[in-house]
Order: sequence, then C-alpha cells, then structure tokens
Amino acid sequence: MNSIHRRLIGGFFLGRFVVGVSLAISLAMLMIAGSAFAQNQAYRTLDAPLMTNGEGVEVREFFSYACPHCADFEPQMRAWAEQMGDQVTVVHTPVTFNRGSWEVLARAYYAADALGIIQDTHTLMFQAIHQQGRQFSDAEAVATFYASVADVSEQDVIDAMNSFSVTSRINQANRLVGEYGVPGTPAVAVAGKYLIDVRAAGGQAGMLEVAESLVSRERE
Repeated sequence: MNSIHRRLIGGFFLGRFVVGVSLAISLAMLMIAGSAFAQNQAYRTLDAPLMTNGEGVEVREFFSYACPHCADFEPQMRAWAEQMGDQVTVVHTPVTFNRGSWEVLARAYYAADALGIIQDTHTLMFQAIHQQGRQFSDAEAVATFYASVADVSEQDVIDAMNSFSVTSRINQANRLVGEYGVPGTPAVAVAGKYLIDVRAAGGQAGMLEVAESLVSRERE
C-alpha cells in the first residue's frame, strides 16, 4: 500500500471518529438539556393523587403566618381566588416544619377557622407580624389579638387552640406536607395531583398562572 492510500484510509477513519465524537457530544448535550428541563418543570405530578375537598377544583395553599413570602403572596392569592370564583375550592394549610413557633401560628389559624372568625383574622395576622412587628409566642398572645379584632373571647380562643380537633388538623396538615413533598412556603397544590414549584414557575404570579392552567385542564 503506497503512502497516498495510507493517508486516504487514515483520513477516512479519522473523519468517522470525529463524526462519532460529535454525535456523542450532541446526544449528551440533549440529554443534559432534557434533564434540566425536567428539573425546572413548573410543577410536579404526585405518584398517587390525594383526596380533595369541595365542588370546585381544589387549590391548596401551604403557608405560615411567620413566612414573609407568604405575607407577600396573601393578597395575590386572595385576589386570584375571587377572580376564579366557584371554579376552585381554595384550602389554606398552615405548615409547621416541626418548628414550635410555627405550630402556635398554625393552631391560631385552625382556631380562628373553628370559631368562625377566620375572615376577620387571616389578613390581619400577616399584617400584625410583618408590618407591625408583633410576635405570637403562645396561645395567650394570639387570644389577646383575636379578641381585639373579632367578636370572640380570649378564653374561647385559648380553648380552641388547645382543643383535640385543632390538634387533629395540625397532624393532618403535617401529613399532607409530607405526602405532597412541600419543600418550602408558599406552595400551591392543585387537584390533589400537582405541586407547583414557585421558582420554576417564575415567581408567585407565575405560580398562580400555572395553577390556573392546571385548573382549566382538570375542568375539561
């Protein structure tokens, strides 16, 4: 074999090698891109759907009164719920993340709900903590505040916060946090099937846009 033939054959195999490497790199890049897209998807679908409540599509907000991002989200969530009307059933679920101070606030939410004063207290609790700098470290502090903004006695608030029914609802909320895999607050779940990632959705407004899209899908 002369030198020309050797160069031609060598060039042929080198060319095939370069093409193969290029294809491998391209496939690897596609796989990485696909993986990143999956990781950045705006919502996650649960492996097994959970039971839901209400006639509309359930939209469950996980929050804490202690969370400043939840305080920012509250007026957006309230306006969105009013806009959606009977298409949705909004359920607020206070989380504790095993923090004692957050459990006091979760009990405050469920006590207000049980006493029928949640419409009077919900927004005001966020404002008291994040605008006025108030702290609610125990049931007595919550009771004093509730009695000042709603038609309820301090003792009724304390009794409700320490009641078996409120404790049961706290335990149920903790289970739901685990079943949905809630990583932080605020978080929104739709139809017992989807948990929206606020960062992947592009922020709080984006999270509500994704929620609306999922509600529309469930209503088809």
